[in-house]
Amino acid sequence: MGRAFRQGVIVGILGPLAFLAALVGWIYRYTRKIPFLVSRPAEGELAIKLVDPQEVPTLWQQWKAELDPVVARFRALGEELKAK
Repeated sequence: MGRAFRQGVIVGILGPLAFLAALVGWIYRYTRKIPFLVSRPAEGELAIKLVDPQEVPTLWQQWKAELDPVVARFRALGEELKAK
């Protein structure tokens, strides 16, 4: 894998994450609330709601176990890209 490809992958991942961070920051600035996943009504559906920042740690604990495999895959991908 060439250096240009690795840089393209990194930009392709970080670009959308930066956009989402800016969007959440803008929403927080104007509402003083944070958009966060609150429930899963059905398979393949997620409900996002504006919540107070104090509620986020409690809600995060509910989603952490479910998101751990996804986070582990992204970490493995990052390590693989770094090694090449």
